[in-house]
Amino acid sequence: MTDPGQSSMLLTLHAVRLLGFADTATVAQRFRQDPDNVEGLLIDAGAQGWTVSSSFSGSRGWSLTVAGRSENERLLTEQLDSAGGQAAVMGVLADFGALNEQVVAACSRLQREWLSAGCRPGPGIDEQTRQSFTRALTSFMDLEARLAAVLPRFSGYTDRLRKAVGNAATDPAWLTATDRDSFHRIWFELHEDLISTLGIQR
Repeated sequence: MTDPGQSSMLLTLHAVRLLGFADTATVAQRFRQDPDNVEGLLIDAGAQGWTVSSSFSGSRGWSLTVAGRSENERLLTEQLDSAGGQAAVMGVLADFGALNEQVVAACSRLQREWLSAGCRPGPGIDEQTRQSFTRALTSFMDLEARLAAVLPRFSGYTDRLRKAVGNAATDPAWLTATDRDSFHRIWFELHEDLISTLGIQR
């Protein structure tokens, strides 16, 4: 069984990797960890050369170093082996491929439409576009259940995607925007979560 302290470090480093750059509170929130504990782990990780604290666009946050990514990957491999989840996650990734193509195509189509309209999303989205994202959400629900059965940290993506689709009914920016927990941003994070778990590079 994985040591609890090591598990907390795994979640902390992995949260930073998935978020890219984030403050302590956001890192802690990603996997519902205690902010005070996470702050200590981030400081310890910094002392090990795994994380670095810096400022970006007026905000201060954490990011992984090259050594930190390597340590994160080592811990992910250890966790996956301990859970015996290699086959399950590989199976989900295989099924995820076609679904990912559909989502990327839908996001690209929407962004092209907005670009032609002057980069300003309208007050809502048409039913066909909405259904593209709703179908992807419905299809992913089973994949999340399969993932969470072996690695519980994968739970929660469905709820976030559902919220994004719901918000997009009145504000379509929730489908592709980068300044919020949009469908595209969540989906990109999910893809990174899958491939990093398996040690695959984009």
